[in-house]
Amino acid sequence: MAEFRAYQPSFTAGELSPALGARIDLAKYGSGMRTALNVFIHPHGGVSNRAGLEFVHEIKDSASRARLIKFQFNTEQTYVLEFGHNYIRIFRDGGLIVKGATAYEIATTYTAAQVADLVFVQEADVLYLCHVAHPVRKLGRLADDNWTLINVSFQPKIASPVLTSVNKPGDTAGKAGYVATVYNYVVSAVAESGEESLPSNSGGVVNDLAIQGGINRVTWNGVAGAVRYIVYREDNGIYGYIGGTTGLSFDDENITPDLADTPQTGRNPFNAAGSYPRCVTFIEQRLAFASTEDDPQAVWLSQSANYENFGVSSPAKASDAVTFRIRARQVNEIRSMISVRGLLLLTSGSEWIVTGGSTSDAISPSALKLDNQGYRGAAKVQPIVVGNTVLFAQRLGGVIRDFSYDYTQDSYVGKDLTVLARHLFKDREIAAWDYSQAPDSIVWVVLDNGALVSLTYMKEQDVWGWTRHESGPDGDAHFEDVTVIEENGEDVAYFIVRRTINGETKRYIERLHSRSFATVADAFFVDSGLTYNGPPASTITGLDHLEGQDVVALADGNVVRNLKVAGGAVTLQNTAAKIHIGLPMTATIQTLDLDLGQIQGLGTVQGRAKSISEVTLRVESTRGIFVGPNDGGRDDDTLVEYKQRRDEAWNEAIRLYTGDLRITPNWDWTESGSMWVKQFDPLPMTILAIMPDVTLGR
Repeated sequence: MAEFRAYQPSFTAGELSPALGARIDLAKYGSGMRTALNVFIHPHGGVSNRAGLEFVHEIKDSASRARLIKFQFNTEQTYVLEFGHNYIRIFRDGGLIVKGATAYEIATTYTAAQVADLVFVQEADVLYLCHVAHPVRKLGRLADDNWTLINVSFQPKIASPVLTSVNKPGDTAGKAGYVATVYNYVVSAVAESGEESLPSNSGGVVNDLAIQGGINRVTWNGVAGAVRYIVYREDNGIYGYIGGTTGLSFDDENITPDLADTPQTGRNPFNAAGSYPRCVTFIEQRLAFASTEDDPQAVWLSQSANYENFGVSSPAKASDAVTFRIRARQVNEIRSMISVRGLLLLTSGSEWIVTGGSTSDAISPSALKLDNQGYRGAAKVQPIVVGNTVLFAQRLGGVIRDFSYDYTQDSYVGKDLTVLARHLFKDREIAAWDYSQAPDSIVWVVLDNGALVSLTYMKEQDVWGWTRHESGPDGDAHFEDVTVIEENGEDVAYFIVRRTINGETKRYIERLHSRSFATVADAFFVDSGLTYNGPPASTITGLDHLEGQDVVALADGNVVRNLKVAGGAVTLQNTAAKIHIGLPMTATIQTLDLDLGQIQGLGTVQGRAKSISEVTLRVESTRGIFVGPNDGGRDDDTLVEYKQRRDEAWNEAIRLYTGDLRITPNWDWTESGSMWVKQFDPLPMTILAIMPDVTLGR
């Protein structure tokens, strides 16, 4: 027999597929796990149990699905919008906005089946919403309980002037050489933003301005919000620019019209069923729409800085709206757009990048270049941007790819981020996902079977690893949606979770609690949970949403088990001032088959019997963990609990520990040599390294 100490200093590869059980040659094998349940990976290498899910509110109608959409005006004013069947409800800082005594609602025409396909983009206090079965709408916020939802009219915001008269203070009739000529004019107004209105009605007069002294005077009514006016004169059927003024009249003394500068023609490309766009984004100060049922490969870009104006001029100006179509071998609908070094178009069969032709050229009617970047094909779920990298789901195979520009190849390239954890995505599709940048750079992914997985992703450190999450008795909860919004200096994930409560189907909005806490009494590691913070009490009410459920509590830092909700309440044996109570959650990690490399005289240890005599765990802010060579429950003989009480008083909660813990597990011979580490209680666990002492058999 031989004894060795193994060392796993990192867990950044996450849970690896069982198909990789023999791939000890992979660099990520040494930082992977066989099981990673209800934990997440830190980019620096450690693994922690996730925080609990705080109960926010039941959705309006638990019999129907709903959708969560973020609305963030600034770092202080952030909202989560619940889109359900023909309604929107508003949440802020984890609370439902009410008006009077009832929940504040906005009526919509989106059905429960349609809200999952809504695509949106936000600019300041306005959210543009797209769905192929509905006109483009914008949701505007005036106050927490005052929102508007209107159809976008797609016309200039500033009204057109009314041309009232065209007269001739310099009438040349009767002078030598006089040729009676009809002069027609139109006028447009210019707003402070620079947006130009549609032209006014036309007006004309007969004169001959080619004769000295000839003057035509154009007069119009003022327009609210106008800072100047532009006058155009007709020449061979085309109106060309002849001048501008801040007044309400203009004298034409035979100014030659500039036919390269003409008034715009109003245009609404999205004015009927079949022409409503599927997706929306912003690009280079333009609002972009794409893919209607009648024209699935078309893209429309608004005028520069005038988001709702799709007007054009002839000849075209650089600021005019832009329309183009992807010309490819197959007709693949555009499913999403995103601004990254140009306009990235993800279609059902390929990927394209749209630019102005070079890195210095903006997209315009005269500067437009489409380059194909691959033929993977994208799913309907919208892509995510992490730094300057795009993550998107492939149309087939349950694959998630990253996508970023590579200077050496002068194109967008990426890798399959699911290849090492294919078992999590087999026969699955992405139902919803969102990115939480702070504090741990995690992408939360909801799958179509109700499973929840998370990806810790940090491209610059080559960190990408998956873990999975369950909730409720026997993991019976189904996750249906997720969105992430900034609150209190962190990115907070909100979920819609479908649970069976007292025999009834309930859909709850629950948010991931912060994992930042000063003392163990502040730690929140229960699901669908609530917190009591007040005078010491033993009976806790307000738990109607968990009626009939077995729950667990952390009361002033002490674990209280074997509680059952009855009549919306539970009673603790002792009073406490701060109590977190909710559904219990078990966090589990299992290491991969032990590998020590090639040992002189022994070769590989793969396939040899192994026994772990002692395990050293390097932990951070941890309490109450179980360790063993085999899986089991908290009362099974297969796992050993680390008894952590040290110098605390008996009436004081056990403090969290940072450092090395040495545990002697139950002795057993196994061929894998893997170790299980579990947390059954609502307490924090962070494992930085695992160092088992291994005895090798034959």
